Amino acid sequence: MALFYRKVLLCVSFLITMSLTLLGIGLLLSHRETVFLPRNTGEINWSHEIVPVDQQQSDKVFVINAGETSESIVFEFLVSDDLKYPYTSFIFNLADAQEVSDLADLTGYSKVSFQVKCDPTNILVFALYTYVDNVTELGKPETYRVSLDFLTCNKQSRKVSFELNDLDSADWWLERHGLSYTDRAADLNRVRGFSINNSLQSPRGSRSRVEVSELVLVSENYGYFWSSLVATVAAWLVAAYFMMRLYVQEKIRRAKDQINTNRPLIAYQKLSISQQSDDLKSLLLAHIAGEYNNPEINIESTAATLGTTRSKINKLLKAELGLTFTAYINKLRLAEAARLLIEEDHLSVKQIALGVGFVNVTYFNALFKKEYGCAPKTFRLNSFNAEEG
Repeated sequence: MALFYRKVLLCVSFLITMSLTLLGIGLLLSHRETVFLPRNTGEINWSHEIVPVDQQQSDKVFVINAGETSESIVFEFLVSDDLKYPYTSFIFNLADAQEVSDLADLTGYSKVSFQVKCDPTNILVFALYTYVDNVTELGKPETYRVSLDFLTCNKQSRKVSFELNDLDSADWWLERHGLSYTDRAADLNRVRGFSINNSLQSPRGSRSRVEVSELVLVSENYGYFWSSLVATVAAWLVAAYFMMRLYVQEKIRRAKDQINTNRPLIAYQKLSISQQSDDLKSLLLAHIAGEYNNPEINIESTAATLGTTRSKINKLLKAELGLTFTAYINKLRLAEAARLLIEEDHLSVKQIALGVGFVNVTYFNALFKKEYGCAPKTFRLNSFNAEEG
């Protein structure tokens, strides 16, 4: 069995390496990030704009760094004390749309993520702008659907993420364009861009500084991971099947070796004690060899037939073979049953069990498995497969 265990060890080592590789690739493909910064280094070319554009107005935006060459965007804004609804915005334009087909398709992405810090502490708005049939006009940004959520930031940089499908359409935008409050889903197939805006709870009358870094769009498709997991499980199951077959074949080989040892001819092996005992042993072994398949044979009837005692028979068999009367009978029966399983395929397991002297097939199956390491049916099947192979 040592060779079998070495093969199993090599197979398991290979499977572990393959599994880790497959699952790692599945995870990498399942989670992909499209980087925005520095600008024009990722898959998406974008531009920025600010609202309001006119810096003479009460609300103002001051761009310190637009991310052209750095990995961060820095801007400051000032919201007026005088306006009831002040509004400032740093907008990431993903498309300069002349036609609807020019708008960005973000259906392959699940969320947007970035690091943000503010001075002073602020509550900002993240907004997504998408096209709506019969409402949006390409040249009028205010007609795009506004889907938004809020974020809190302070001097400590923190990571925020927004699920694109979870952003909620602004009620004021739905009312302005006469749409139902239930019409809230954004069309990620036609996206103009997204923005970071002040909220009505932003500080007023003084500049607020915002820094954005590590801006990415995240694509999550765990189908790749589940596919790699299925492939891994399938590989383990296939390997387990072949290892089990190899194990059974090894057990069959060992069982056949055992058969050669347990043939009924064992009854006639040369014995090495005194002549008087040798005569009795020869008679005893010859009797057992001829009667072992008789279900009625027992030590009492054998002792009576040979004109001896039960204890003498057991002492004789123990000294020469190391077996009791019952154990020796069973060994002969099992050896003959194993031969018949291989050579007489027209006989059923039950017929063979009864034919070699067992009256209880369940008991026969249990003894056979204990002796040869597998059930009679498995022994027969794999013996035939081994011969065909």
